[in-house]
Amino acid sequence: MDYIEVKITTTHEAAELLAELLAEITGGCSVDDPQTVEDFIHAPVKRWDYIEDQLFDNPDRLPSVSCYLTPDADGASRLKQAGQLLAELKMQDEGGFYGALTMEVSPVRSEDWENKWKEYYKPFAVGDRLFVCPSWEKAEVPDGRVLLTMDPASSFGTGSHATTRMCMEQLDALDVAGQKVLDVGCGSGILACTALLLGARHALACDIEENAMRVTAENMDKNGLMGTRYSTHCGDLLSDPVLREELAAGGPYGVILANIVADVLIAMADYLPAWLSRDGHLILSGIIDSRAQEVRNAFRKAGMVITQERARDGWVMICCMHGSDSEKL
Repeated sequence: MDYIEVKITTTHEAAELLAELLAEITGGCSVDDPQTVEDFIHAPVKRWDYIEDQLFDNPDRLPSVSCYLTPDADGASRLKQAGQLLAELKMQDEGGFYGALTMEVSPVRSEDWENKWKEYYKPFAVGDRLFVCPSWEKAEVPDGRVLLTMDPASSFGTGSHATTRMCMEQLDALDVAGQKVLDVGCGSGILACTALLLGARHALACDIEENAMRVTAENMDKNGLMGTRYSTHCGDLLSDPVLREELAAGGPYGVILANIVADVLIAMADYLPAWLSRDGHLILSGIIDSRAQEVRNAFRKAGMVITQERARDGWVMICCMHGSDSEKL
């Protein structure tokens, strides 16, 4: 099915409110705001060490809210309602809070956004035991490998990026059979899924994004993993003591995965080692190579001993375990 893109220019201050108002009519909206990127980059607590250059394209563009409608009677009705809403806002907006509120309507071919991934996302093997395949492919799973079904359209985290792939390779190299696993910053749930498919007993997936909970559940279902084998928790463990208590109570974990970013990992050094079983493995990734030593230092200070590292495309994965008293810094 093709769609109609409706794009409305606004202001930084009004973008989120306008999106909420339009979502009641259209069912959902997205916000494109250059100021949000700036705020994200300069936030006190960094969430990423690497940011795609495309986010800086055309920094002088006006903030906008976009939605997508079907090219039928229902879409036409929603478009008319959206136009009426904008007219009402313009009449009431004497101070210019909402900005220009100009509307651009353009057709979008569904294949442009739904099927483009299919040109690039093909089945691939990971380590000695895993075989990752999107649901639309009919690839034959090689003997001795476990199939992991993962669709990129659902969320980030397909196993293609170096940070995720190195975590999967590390899981593949470990004996996770019967283990309890904690996946912090789970995203699409790919690492929790991987651990369960490799024999883990239960996985707890945690992320600050509510959408990650839904996507993780979808991917678990695609891989035939029942809800009794995993649980999800939404929140930021660094700022939420109740969540920290819940995660701690779920342990100790035989494997803890944290594929996030250096600053957040360093802050988590105060918590993750305490939740790890005595002979468990803590897998840290999302670390740009220039920050790797800071992460090493933080977890060594927390009593961890690095047992293995992987490096690829400027990123580093660190696997560590509890050290003996003589090994602790």
